[in-house]
Amino acid sequence: MIAPALCFQHVTKKFENIVALDSISIDVPPNSIFGLLGPNGSGKSTLMRILSGLIKTWDGNISISGEDYSSSTQGYINKLGFLIEAPSFYEYLSAIENLKILSRLTNLNNDKIKEALDVVNLTDRAYDKVKTFSYGMKQRLGLAQCLLHDPEMLILDEPNNGLDPSGIREMSKIINNLHKNGKTICVSTHILSEVDTLCTHAAILKKGKHIATVKLDDDYHADTTYLLTVDNASRCFKLLSTDKDFDLKLVDDNSLIVKTRVEDAVKVIRQKISKTDTVHSLSKQSNLIVYFDD
Repeated sequence: MIAPALCFQHVTKKFENIVALDSISIDVPPNSIFGLLGPNGSGKSTLMRILSGLIKTWDGNISISGEDYSSSTQGYINKLGFLIEAPSFYEYLSAIENLKILSRLTNLNNDKIKEALDVVNLTDRAYDKVKTFSYGMKQRLGLAQCLLHDPEMLILDEPNNGLDPSGIREMSKIINNLHKNGKTICVSTHILSEVDTLCTHAAILKKGKHIATVKLDDDYHADTTYLLTVDNASRCFKLLSTDKDFDLKLVDDNSLIVKTRVEDAVKVIRQKISKTDTVHSLSKQSNLIVYFDD
């Protein structure tokens, strides 16, 4: 049996009386794009900081490819490449000069610099000063930084945060290419649609707890989920529940979630509901919304 690329076993972290992580157990499969999905305060950034060594103490165990490590073990850190928060650079130096400085500080040679810049599509800006870069370009340069030592896995903490739509597309394309070339990538995010389009798997975190792990395969994407807003959600729930093609979840007095594989689902749902109720809205959602409806 192939060991997980990354394994958390009952990882717990407390800050005084606040439980940031409550016995988290997650397996990250090799060569996956694994999303850590949750709202602010869910614990995903705490997990990232533990992995990067920014948090030194915790309870539980972490292993990479079946080998146990602690944050004080340099071999553990060397297996991972980190992009945690917005990277900082010497603004009046060029991109390539910044990477050369990092290489010297970490006892690396310069062999991988041009390759890393090529991977993140910054070759044509290699000799430009970083102060001329957009925020998205700085994020990509930060990704180039964490590729210099050719890590087994990339740990990316909300890499699309603050990017415009063009920057998000560019970063997502780079992440997908790295995945195709054999990298395992762990990405934290609070954006459901980002997980839908980018990730192969996702762990759902809420208030420091691991709620579920979802495999985003063809079967997952065969479903379509809608948020339905009506006058009386309970009445509509009873009406639709007679049809086995609909998987339903009541949200509140006026809303329910409908998951289905029915073609022309919007038309079918409206026809069924309009007989007894008023449809105020019917909007397509991520299939992951069922974990975040409270």
